Formats: sequence, structure tokens, C-alpha cells
Amino acid sequence: MKFAILPCRAPIGLMLFFCCIVLGLMTANPAAAQGDKYTSIKAPLDDGMNNYAELATILSSKVNAEAYGLDVLNYTGGRDVKASILLNESMVSVYVFYPCQPPQTLLEPEELKSLLATADPTIMQANYSDTLLGISGRPAVWGEMGAQIFAAYQPTNQTAALIVMDRSLPEETMADFLANMSITLNEGVTPLTPGYCPDTTRVVSDEASAIPSEATETPVVEAAADNPALSEPVAEKPTLEETVKDNAAARNEKMAKDRAAAIAKLEEARARMKS
Repeated sequence: MKFAILPCRAPIGLMLFFCCIVLGLMTANPAAAQGDKYTSIKAPLDDGMNNYAELATILSSKVNAEAYGLDVLNYTGGRDVKASILLNESMVSVYVFYPCQPPQTLLEPEELKSLLATADPTIMQANYSDTLLGISGRPAVWGEMGAQIFAAYQPTNQTAALIVMDRSLPEETMADFLANMSITLNEGVTPLTPGYCPDTTRVVSDEASAIPSEATETPVVEAAADNPALSEPVAEKPTLEETVKDNAAARNEKMAKDRAAAIAKLEEARARMKS
């Protein structure tokens, strides 16, 4: 399969359009510069039968966001859900990967690149940046590939997401889209239909049976009375109001820093391409 640069993958079934998707528009004012009006955009990744996830971000109200399409696609080692969105007529494609053998931890950058390569090996030839972006509080690799700028991260430890954007999109719009983006997966909803992935149950069972019984004994937990550190008084928790205020302040500060850093990195990439 290929990503947006060479879209020659065959979707399973018919093209699934965003007939049921509503881009919820709500004026907002995040901690961005110059007092611009901002719009919260929410798009359910729903094919009419399954609602896999919700994509959300915040963009300038000057940006017209239009849902374009939704596909469920096959790749070596799993399936992915591809959402396509037009931002002022520039295409943005968001892929959410569901590996048959999902990782259980946050991957290192090279491991994340290898996971993407199971879907399209040519991405290993992309021009990656040496620095990382931050998307939804998680590290993201990013770079340039053909006529697109892309970024990838893990919405959860078990999944990965790839965002591919046309170069025609302004740096400010790219930065706002990525810095404010979140993908919330619906637990238990997956495009991995029964029988699609190889059955690993027998392998796991055989490996478990080979482990000596004494190696599976449950360790004894040290009693609190024998460990003073376990019996120390618990610090008083902050009130809900204090927590909300602290979280809002931290979120606004992070949004401003992420946006400025992303714009600087994208401008740096553009400068290298023009030189």
C-alpha cells in the first residue's frame, strides 16, 4: 500500500464517505497570538457502521474545513482508517493504524518509523527531521516526503497515526492543526475483523506451557507494617477547581509553546527545500 503520495491502495469494499460526519464549529480563543478567532473542529471517524475514533483540532476561523472522505484500508500486518479533510482546498490525510500485533509501549522514533514502513516501505526514504514534535502530549516524528509534509505519533500505545499535509497549506495552519490535534479512539471498536489477522493464540499458549510452574508464582507483596514508606500519610489532593485552573493554565502555555516551535520547525524545513 502507499500513502497519499501514491494513492494506489485498494480499499476494502466501497469508498466510505463522510455522509454522517458533522464538523462541529464552535468559536474558541486558545492561547494563540494576536487575538484571532479560532474554531474547534470535531470529526467522528465513522463509516456508518462503526465509529472508530474522533478527530479534533483547533484552527483559525479563516480556515474552511471540509470533510472529504473515509476509507478502511489493508496493509501488511494490519488495517488502517484513513480520513481525508480539505483545509481551504488543501488536502490533509489522517491515517490511524491498527496493527495485528500492536505494540504495548510507547515506541522509540526508529521503531515508530518501522511500524509505518509495514504499511508503505518508501516512508523509510523520507527526509525526517532530527527533532521531535509534540502532538496531544506525545512525541511525534515528522519530515517531508514528495509534495507533502507529514507527522506521525501514537494516539495510544497500541495504535499509530500518520498525518499527511499538502505543502500548499500555510505553516501557521499546519502548526495549529498539529499542535491542537487529538485522536480519541473508541475502545473495542476496530477495523480488524475476525479472521483478518493470523491466529497467534496457539503460539502464545505453547510459549506459556513451556514456562516452569514455579516461575509463574505470584510474588508476596510486602506488608505496609513492614515498610514505613507504604504507611506514610497521603498528601491532600487539590480541589476540582484548583485542578481545572492549573490544567487550563498549563494547557494554554503548552499550546502557545507548541505552536511557536512547530512554526519555527516548518519554516526551517521550507528554507532547506528552497536552498
